[in-house]
Amino acid sequence: TVSGKYFYKSLDRPLTIQDVQYSPYGSGYSGYNNYEVTIEGVITSDTSDIVGQIYMQNGSGEWSGIQLFGTQTEGLKRGNYVSVTGIVNEIYGVTRIGNLDKGVQVSVLTDLVDVPEATEVSTAITGTGGLPAEKYEDVLVKFLSVTVVDENADGEAGPDGANYGEILVADGTGVGTRVELQDGKNDYHNFWDSSLENEPIRVIEGATFDELVGVLFYSFGNYKLIPRNNDDFVGYTDIDENVELPKTFSLSQNYPNPFNPTTVIQYSIPEITNVKLKIYDMLGREIQTLVSREQNAGLYNVEFNATNLSSGVYFYRIEAGSFVDSKKLLLLK
Repeated sequence: TVSGKYFYKSLDRPLTIQDVQYSPYGSGYSGYNNYEVTIEGVITSDTSDIVGQIYMQNGSGEWSGIQLFGTQTEGLKRGNYVSVTGIVNEIYGVTRIGNLDKGVQVSVLTDLVDVPEATEVSTAITGTGGLPAEKYEDVLVKFLSVTVVDENADGEAGPDGANYGEILVADGTGVGTRVELQDGKNDYHNFWDSSLENEPIRVIEGATFDELVGVLFYSFGNYKLIPRNNDDFVGYTDIDENVELPKTFSLSQNYPNPFNPTTVIQYSIPEITNVKLKIYDMLGREIQTLVSREQNAGLYNVEFNATNLSSGVYFYRIEAGSFVDSKKLLLLK
């Protein structure tokens, strides 16, 4: 009687990251665990993005990313196309190439290529865990239209008690998943240390993001997104909980103005309504949509990042119910 099934692959091509990462039964262990392999891919995150961690991919989607380990990788930069040889091993639930004994051998084949697009994933997949989430381990992913449902995933808000810089966000599925703010090189925080009390940008419950991008990591029993830098936080909208609910609609002048490359636009709405906040150039062409959703009454602060725009005069325009207003802003680089 056969009590178990065994199988193997026969390949007539070089190994890929997908071959190495694939874990069909959800254990997380690679079929090549403890074997030396050679694979190629693009560096999607280097040590200037995430402290002490380097990742590579050979495309987008399931099983396409992997972590690299060893001092030989420290000089790699995002966008390098590389060939890597090393031992496949599993450490704290993460599959990686290279171990403490041998590290890795690295050859940069091309200095700068396009980094694969982030793969859209729902918070229900990563928040629930298991095999569906395992497919995206070490992959550059993105969550769309998420709300901060808990500003500290491990305890009370603020620096007292357990606060490891992790927040919970949820998309339309309503399932929360972790976002790690400490390890990436960004300005967003959840007040995990008292020294951050007056530092921008503190993320609080109820704040929203149009898009959150980062590498999906696994530690201490949870999958968590690690954004690399400020560019991975898109369309951030904060709500000020320390003021009374506004009685009128208003649109304030952005601050600072002139600015380079980021500025904050503040507006208030006295009732639940659909809000659209957009940026236009001097010719009236739409440049970017900052907000397009129903919002509760409150005072909102929206960050506008103009990194990819040229110096000049732009306009921002709000539509909230029957309220319409617009103002100029000046980008100086």
